[in-house]
Amino acid sequence: MPSLTGSPTSTSTSTPTFSGTLRAALAEAPEKIPLHPAGEFVGNGTLFLFDEASLSLAQEELAKRGVPWVLDFHHQTVRVEEGQAGEAPAAGFITGLEVGEDGFVYGLVEWSETGRERVARGEYAYVSPVLYYDPTPDALGRHRVLGYHSFALTNNPGIRFQKRIEAEADMLEKLRQALGLPPQATEEEAFSALERALRAAQVGRVVLELGLGAEDTTELKARLLRLLAAEDALAELERTRQELAALKAQAREEKAEALVGKALEEGRILPHQREFWLAQARADLEAARKALEAMPRLVPTELPRMERKAALETDLADEVRRRLGVSDEAWRKYGGE
Repeated sequence: MPSLTGSPTSTSTSTPTFSGTLRAALAEAPEKIPLHPAGEFVGNGTLFLFDEASLSLAQEELAKRGVPWVLDFHHQTVRVEEGQAGEAPAAGFITGLEVGEDGFVYGLVEWSETGRERVARGEYAYVSPVLYYDPTPDALGRHRVLGYHSFALTNNPGIRFQKRIEAEADMLEKLRQALGLPPQATEEEAFSALERALRAAQVGRVVLELGLGAEDTTELKARLLRLLAAEDALAELERTRQELAALKAQAREEKAEALVGKALEEGRILPHQREFWLAQARADLEAARKALEAMPRLVPTELPRMERKAALETDLADEVRRRLGVSDEAWRKYGGE
């Protein structure tokens, strides 16, 4: 029976940095990654041999199984099978094998979104394979690799002299081209230039959001110039933008309330229409104003004047008298004023 290598007992994780984030934006996770050396190599204290027979056996196994090998994080697949973990999210899947001219066995990768991002950011540097191998060593003490169980991304591989996962894109060259830097610009110079570009872009965004124009006061423009010259310009600009945005929102709300309140007073809308017209006024105050001004008065704003009570009562009494056939003389004698 072939034996299965164990997973590393110690793993580590790197923390994303500013440089790592920029690298992720410019670099890409490679389409193939180094799995282990070809020929002889040592893993977890065991001497292995990966030769032509190993390659054929592994490729045959892959064809028979019909599904790729999983590439997970820190051998979670093994831990799930051993009851030590609840789930094993995939970083990707190894769909094929090839031996490179540099003497390493490479796996062709279909990345998951998470795996691609974390490798591109440089959070994981190595691959750790879980091997099936012949438990009986050859005359030189080597155990032939017979296939694979799974693979894992890690920063503490059990294989000696394991090769790092390298992003395919030339990040530095991309930076130089994007920033218009000369070919001899160093990585430090490129990142400094990028930081300046990002800072300028953020300042420009805030200034645009403030809506500076000919109608703005000279004092406001002067304040912005002073802020731009300060060390904490971006933070202060952002606070100013938020304050102005809040004031603008409050002013819009007050104008909308006033417009709809006036329309209610004039009888152009009914009370149950208030919220609808408030929403329209908040979205486009001038359009709502024109629409309301063009609407007819739906209800009277003053109550009709009542006739004198005495006259009303007299009119009603005369009507009753006539209907009952009471003569004028009898009415004056018995029922008149």
